[in-house]
Amino acid sequence: MLFSSRKETPLDEDYVQHELTTIFRDSIVPISLCLSTLYAIFAPMHLFFLEEPARTVMTILSASSALAGVAIALMARAGRISVEHAYIGGFAVFALVLVNSAVHLYLTADIDQSSNFALVFVAVGLFFLSRWRLALAYVMAFTVWVLLASTTPDHEEELVHFAVMNLQAITVGILALEIRLRSNRRLIAMRAEANEREKKLAEALAKSQLFASVERENRAKTEFLANMSHELRTPLNAILGFSEAMQQEIFGPLGSPRYRGYSHDIHNAGTHLLSLVNDILDLSRIELDGLAITSQKIDFARVCNNCLSIVRGRAERGGVQLLFDATPPFPAIETDERRLKQVLINLLNNAVKFTPAGGSVTLELCGDSNGGAIVRIRDTGIGMSKEEVEQALTPFWQADAGLDRAFEGAGLGLALVTELLHVMQGRFALESEPGVGTVVTVTLPRMVNTQPESAVA
Repeated sequence: MLFSSRKETPLDEDYVQHELTTIFRDSIVPISLCLSTLYAIFAPMHLFFLEEPARTVMTILSASSALAGVAIALMARAGRISVEHAYIGGFAVFALVLVNSAVHLYLTADIDQSSNFALVFVAVGLFFLSRWRLALAYVMAFTVWVLLASTTPDHEEELVHFAVMNLQAITVGILALEIRLRSNRRLIAMRAEANEREKKLAEALAKSQLFASVERENRAKTEFLANMSHELRTPLNAILGFSEAMQQEIFGPLGSPRYRGYSHDIHNAGTHLLSLVNDILDLSRIELDGLAITSQKIDFARVCNNCLSIVRGRAERGGVQLLFDATPPFPAIETDERRLKQVLINLLNNAVKFTPAGGSVTLELCGDSNGGAIVRIRDTGIGMSKEEVEQALTPFWQADAGLDRAFEGAGLGLALVTELLHVMQGRFALESEPGVGTVVTVTLPRMVNTQPESAVA
């Protein structure tokens, strides 16, 4: 395409001017050396082509200009001319050319030497990169030429001719300046855009490397948790089996009644610890490999009642009332019954755990318009703020509401529920208000795809 419709980002004008001045400063060295070479050649030529007194004066002036040009070039090359003072060096170069042209015209009184001024007007337009400084240089050069040309004897026609020529040269110089300004501004903008893109690419690369490192560390942590969970389940099952045998006194009486109480405590503690280990193992398995689910038609009311029965003992110990609110016909869906029970038990346990004595937890069941099921669990518990709701979905986060209750657990319940529902192709929503309670809504499809889901990062 010849023309681009891309919108350019505006650059800071001070930055652009600084870059333009830097480009101008860098051009002083080659231009000064070029002029020094020319004046070094002109110096001996004047000895052969000029008459006295112009011969001596112009030879000395040309030689001096050559030396001055070398000095300016060396200063610029050595960094003695800063960007801020670049145009001082530029006007010094301009002064050398103007003085040589003016003195030559004055000493020879030859109107044809006005062509030197035309060259000056074009050259300055090709040298300067500042409009107002170019205008100042043109005013100075044109004034000097008018003053000197008007003193030449009877050359009115030539004077008009050279005036028109010099005006044309000024026009060419202005056009040269404008073209160079536009091209250099474009180059500056392109360089700034390239630098910005390079910076963004570097930041993106750093972020991607950081994310990759975090992902590796997170996967290593997950694998460690999964391996440790497997290692812990074997001794825990043994502890539970032995404590249950002691409770039932299978091999004879224990003796003191305290032993029976101790075995009961051991069994309860082991059961609680095993549930935590199972949660960690399930979450780790989902993150590492995903879960394959078994879909089948379920009796939703029976599943809900089973879950309520499992949680009822804990609710009674905490003085929390459990309610089941559902009206037939119940939704008929196909899903993984075991995973559904795991979801409901986690949510019911959470609701009971964070509901003070005298409160209630209600399990509601109804169908949706697409043939799926909607399950709501309402509690009158401590509730959460908006920020706490967001944090509650993070693994290992635990609520701290300032109540004198022991909220045991690893903080995996809601995170595990979220992952399980993702595998079951369901949706999860949580609404809560501090001091009022929490409403958890689970939406399940009429039928679930039984293909394994990939792990959720």
